[in-house]
Amino acid sequence: MRVNLTQAAKLLKEGVVAIPTETVYGLAASLNDPQAIENIFELKGRPRKNPLIVHVASEKEVLELSLSQPPGFEDLKTLWPGPITLILPADTAKIPSLVRAGLSTVAFRVPALPLARELLKITGPLVVPSANLSGRPSSTEPKHVEEDFGKDFPVLDGGTCQKGLESTILAFHESSGRWRILRQGAIAPERLKDVLGYTPEVVVPESGQDPECPGQLFRHYAPKATLTATDDAEVVLGFKEREYSLPILLLGSLESPEEVAHNLYFVLRELDEKGIERAQVDLDFPTHGLWATLRERLLKAMQN
Repeated sequence: MRVNLTQAAKLLKEGVVAIPTETVYGLAASLNDPQAIENIFELKGRPRKNPLIVHVASEKEVLELSLSQPPGFEDLKTLWPGPITLILPADTAKIPSLVRAGLSTVAFRVPALPLARELLKITGPLVVPSANLSGRPSSTEPKHVEEDFGKDFPVLDGGTCQKGLESTILAFHESSGRWRILRQGAIAPERLKDVLGYTPEVVVPESGQDPECPGQLFRHYAPKATLTATDDAEVVLGFKEREYSLPILLLGSLESPEEVAHNLYFVLRELDEKGIERAQVDLDFPTHGLWATLRERLLKAMQN
């Protein structure tokens, strides 16, 4: 059920609404509505040990909801509004434990999409995990939300998401005195070097470790189809510059990681839409910049 801004704001007083951002669609609930937050976990089938991201309209609300801001925060906040999430010490009196997964920290983002910020100005802070069943590919357009939650589920229609990948999540590491990347995303480490003066380390969680932030569970972003690096498959997820022996589902151009990012979840969902059971993934692409994020997403989707 497609809704407009006014309708979405009204519905958020009572429950959960899917909303657009520049990255992916999210399931939104008011930070002050414990039942709606519970409903998000139930709707997604999301483990309660997996914390949520608090979305706000401006930095002012971040300062009101966090206890302190580590060194480098002033530099990183220049990337807001945008696809970057910062983990900060939480004011636990204002941030419910369920949102934090019992941690003493909380993740914040100021989205770049004007429609999302207009909504946040009306509603106040919202928790907004991705609008998909847990472990499945994220939604980058309204029909993806409807595929997972039904056509009657309220969706604030913002069209197709510009980025197509989730936000990059960073946390400050006290021992090293540096920020680290806990989830790779739409902002590449090289861009962060321009802001911080160093390239943040990408943290790879150990198997069985409870997540510090969204996106750290091992099998994630996955279609129902089996993904493989070999050609014993029905189709190949590939690039327009190459020829393949299998029918191709086009990820985009090797000249544009942004195009591939924009298309990635659409193509993964297309596999299931077409009833494809096994697909080859062409992983022969660069390893730097946004390509590193794309490789991480595909490798997680390939884990069975």
